[in-house]
Amino acid sequence: MRDTIARQSDVDKSSVKYEVEPGTGKYRNGTITFAAAKGKSIDLQKIQKSLQATRLHTGTRSGVNYLDITVEGDVVVVDRETLVKATGTEQRFLLGDDPKAKPKEVEKTPYQRLTEALAKGKKIANVTGRVQGWSGRWPEVLRELAEKTENDAKESGKAATNHRTLLVVQEFEIAKE
Repeated sequence: MRDTIARQSDVDKSSVKYEVEPGTGKYRNGTITFAAAKGKSIDLQKIQKSLQATRLHTGTRSGVNYLDITVEGDVVVVDRETLVKATGTEQRFLLGDDPKAKPKEVEKTPYQRLTEALAKGKKIANVTGRVQGWSGRWPEVLRELAEKTENDAKESGKAATNHRTLLVVQEFEIAKE
């Protein structure tokens, strides 16, 4: 996985780091972190296709726990949906809460705080969130992501641009004025 990420033209190869959780062994519960190359934006569909071309799409028992990303770009509300459009790309992500999470009555979620900030006229600089669909054993994850990409393309009549991919908001940053 780490090598597949490092081969991406939009990834800063020097940023790719693999850290293993202490005491879990060489290939168990590791975290791969990476950043976009200068002037580039990482395309999740390209990463998905690269992973699909590896042995991960077959009978491997390995998987992914989650994929967290930070998106810099414009956050807008369109037809009662909150979207973030990545700067310099056509990638769009639907922002929201985790549909499986049980809301706490007292505490507002990061997504609720983000929508309140937008309602007050604040400009959002970036959003960090967990990409829905990037969790589970690799063969199933890659198959479901490929099906979703195909369905999005059919639905919109053009190349899919992640406009229906849910980004579960973890945190966000308000732009400095």
